[in-house]
Amino acid sequence: MRVERAHRYSDRLDGFVVGVGKKWAVLARTMDGGYFDGYVAFRLSDVTEVSRERGFEPRFSRRQPEWPGVLRQEFDLGSTRRMLRSFAAISPLIAIEKERERPAMWIGEIEEIDAEWLWLVEVRRKATWYKHSRGYRVRAITAVSICTHYLTALAAVAGRAPGLVADRT
Repeated sequence: MRVERAHRYSDRLDGFVVGVGKKWAVLARTMDGGYFDGYVAFRLSDVTEVSRERGFEPRFSRRQPEWPGVLRQEFDLGSTRRMLRSFAAISPLIAIEKERERPAMWIGEIEEIDAEWLWLVEVRRKATWYKHSRGYRVRAITAVSICTHYLTALAAVAGRAPGLVADRT
């Protein structure tokens, strides 16, 4: 599927729908050529158009060992906090986007989620960790990614965030 979204800074999403909830949906994302590239959750309210990809890439994706691109774990997509927790249970390193505001991605490990805020210990592009967590309004988050090639490589070099315990949410 190809998903277009309303925000000024949102990118087109290509992939296979693997979950739909009350507020969020998840794609097993594909990149150029039809290769799988992790999972992305996006707000259903932001969707402006959904179309079927007609090129060769979906056929190629179905021939890959990762097909059908579904993790063995269920995604809880009923609220932003529950979606974030289910993503963090799969992959400690997550990327959040606030596409209403700017074209940026914040990457790190979740330290805490409360009613209004997500506290993220961020990792730099050089695979080193910031010392303190940073807060993001939960309602401002428009997309969340896990298990991408970039995030996998970054996690392999950076390791786990210092001072965090395994079960932090």
